[in-house]
This record gives sequence, structure tokens and C-alpha cells, in this order.
Amino acid sequence: MNLPFVRPRYAWAVKLPCMRFVLYGTSSFSYWLSAPCRPSSKSAVGTNALKRCVPTARTVAYLEKIFPQIPQPYHALVPDHRKSTVPQAVTHVSIYPYREKPFVRIADGVYASCPELCFVQLALVLPLHELLKAGDALCGTFFIDPSSRNGLGSRAPLTSKRRIESFIRRNAGLRGSAAAKSALRFVVDNAASPPEAFLWSVLSIPHRYGGYALPGLEMNRRVRPSKKARKIAKRETFVPDLCHSESRLAIEYDSNAEHLTSRQIAKDSSKRLALEADGYKVISVTTRQLYDRSEMRSVAHEAGARMSRRIQIRAKSFGNAQRKLYATGWSLKAYHRREWLKGEVSEGGLKECVQNSESGLEDCIWDGSVWD
Repeated sequence: MNLPFVRPRYAWAVKLPCMRFVLYGTSSFSYWLSAPCRPSSKSAVGTNALKRCVPTARTVAYLEKIFPQIPQPYHALVPDHRKSTVPQAVTHVSIYPYREKPFVRIADGVYASCPELCFVQLALVLPLHELLKAGDALCGTFFIDPSSRNGLGSRAPLTSKRRIESFIRRNAGLRGSAAAKSALRFVVDNAASPPEAFLWSVLSIPHRYGGYALPGLEMNRRVRPSKKARKIAKRETFVPDLCHSESRLAIEYDSNAEHLTSRQIAKDSSKRLALEADGYKVISVTTRQLYDRSEMRSVAHEAGARMSRRIQIRAKSFGNAQRKLYATGWSLKAYHRREWLKGEVSEGGLKECVQNSESGLEDCIWDGSVWD
């Protein structure tokens, strides 16, 4: 669900009437990775956002306060070739004539590359497997939330493969577009967690990139069961983690964090029984199995047999590519500050107002409750 721009839910905010900061690449991705939703289209802006975009000590201090999750150095987009005057920020030049409004206002004076542009920017710096992981997160239904039991929150996808593809087509001359377009073929929509996305990659991407190339596996596709199955599960629809409808195959990721309660165990058990009642073969994959390459080889062959597809690895680079895939893994911790992930960064309390007479900049600080 898209929502209009609102100020961040932090204890204080600063108005920057004469300065702007446009997050670029990994800094933009860090923001989106922890954002509970995408702002509405009214928050989209054009290249005018780049005017007066100059990283300074004051803008860096501002970002530290309102976005404590984003690690330093901050990556900023600027309109001309100028170097950052502060060590906490790195500048990147943008002179490309975008055909749309590619930036999103996320706070007073702060903008981020839209998710589609963010993916293209990441394609310039990330290796393939890391880029796929980032794309899966941008197109997924989860966000990083350290306050939740399993560290994840649920949201509507920020974007989709189709929207990214459309953006690339309209901005074909943009640096990174070719690499982004190539990688986008192996990104999946609607992953509900990083391990689920990794599971899809292991089973689906081509042999030359370390996967088992099983085609047609859909992620979190809603299935309407028979009357008998609905009676067993006591619900109208199911959402298998991975599904191949033609062969009646469902693959479920059994997360350790998600199966700590008896209620969750009972719910998943009834879901499995209902799927089996409708003729589905259900394969469960535990975290331990997902970590183990030999275990996943067995899972892939079992799934392939159900799909009447024999797995024959002919790519000489398969072994090395799969080692790279597993070395990348599914963790996204590198994109956030460790203190924030541990909950050590305070976002509450009442701060005092600070007046800077030389710049005429007033740091207007409010209690966090005003955003409730």
C-alpha cells in the first residue's frame, strides 16, 4: 500500500531550507530495506532535487539522527563534479536526463533514488549474486525490523521485476542499465524473507550461476484448494512458499524462528495435510538443509523428479559458481549499522532546540509522539 509522505517516526527532525541530500546506491538501498512502505507518487520528484545537494557536516549529522540505520560513509548524488568536503560522505555525479521523476522525498531535505533506479545503481557496484539478493529484497514483501521477533516486518513490495524492467527500457542509456537488465532475469517477486529468496535462487537460477535451473517455480502464489482441503486447513486459500502448479509441487521453508510456537506448528501441519489432500507433493526445507549444499542437491533432485525434469549439470563453472552463491548467502546485515540492528540506537526522548546563528539554520526538535 502506498502512503503519502510523512516525517520519520523519530524523536526529532531538522528542517534544511538551503541544503539537500539525495541518497545514492547502497545508502538508498539501506533506507528502502528498512522502510515499511513506499511513499505515494506525490512524493516523487525530478532532477530538481539535486540542486543545492552538497554533503556537509551538518547534513551528515542530520542523517545520523533521522536515519540511524544507514551506515557511513553516506553515498550522495550531486549535479556536478564536486568532491565531498566531509569524510562521512561520498559523492556520485548525475547528469543523465531522466524521462520521469526518479527520486522520492523521504524526509525534510532528504531524497532517495526510487527502488527501480536504486537497482540500476547497485548493478554498477555489486557482484551478480549480491545484486540478485538486493533485487529480491526490493521486490519482496518483507523489511528489516529489529524490534520484531524474527527481525522482519511485512510490507507490500516496493517494486516488481516488471516495474524495474519498464524503468530500464525508458532509461536505456543510463549507466548500469545493461547489467541491471541482465541480472533482473534471475530476480524473484514476492519473497517473504531473505532465506525464501535464497531458496528460490538455489533451485531456479541457471547452472552457470550456481543454481539448479528448475523452471516455473512461483514464489508465494495464492492457491485455492478443494472443499476437502479447505475443511482440513480451515481456510479458503493457501500460500506455499514455492509452488509449481503444473506438477502439483509445493516447497515450504521451515524457518527456525517461525516455528517456535505450537500454534504455528499446528497451522503449518494443517496446511501441509490440506495440500497433500489436493495431490500436492510437499517438500520441507529447514534452515540446516538450506545451509548445506549437499542437502540442497538432494532437495533439487527430488523436486526435479516431481517436475519430470532430470537435473544434469553440464556447466563447468557450476561448482565455483555455487560456492560464490553460498558465500553470498542471504544475510542483509551489511546494509545497516550494527548498533541499530542490535537496538542500541535510541530513537526516543525529547531533545533540545539548537539555533545556528551563522547559517540561519534552526534545528527544530519535537517529541516523537507528535508523529503518532
